[in-house]
Amino acid sequence: MRIRRSTFKKILQEELGSAVVKGTDGGLGEQVTFAEYTSQNFDICPGAVKAFVRLKDLVSEQDEVAVAEDAMESVDDLLGIEKDALAKGFATEDEFDQILNLAGHARVKIGQLGALMGKSVAQDFSFINQHIMTVAKMLEGRQDED
Repeated sequence: MRIRRSTFKKILQEELGSAVVKGTDGGLGEQVTFAEYTSQNFDICPGAVKAFVRLKDLVSEQDEVAVAEDAMESVDDLLGIEKDALAKGFATEDEFDQILNLAGHARVKIGQLGALMGKSVAQDFSFINQHIMTVAKMLEGRQDED
């Protein structure tokens, strides 16, 4: 099933409210480049954009950069699974398990990063919970249909 951009944008706006960033370069929002990695799915989460742009200004040591980049990849993968679920209108149990694992991995890396920097940045990543809940609701909706 192919979903039209206007329908996809409407779904995102309903799920994310006014937090959806106006489109740029054919997308719905922004992507972030951090070290050697460029996100592919941050366009659905302005919170991720803001958090990682802020991190770019805070990290300076190579070990900090590596941990932040690892966290970014997990968040990007998490958002990609959510984006796919939104496009098809439901989430599978496997996708939900993947979301939980990726969220846990990202949180561990953010904790490690805070320890390396001597400063907690966990508060900037509260947006992760919203994405877990979005996918959980889609999982519940599919179970109701079966």
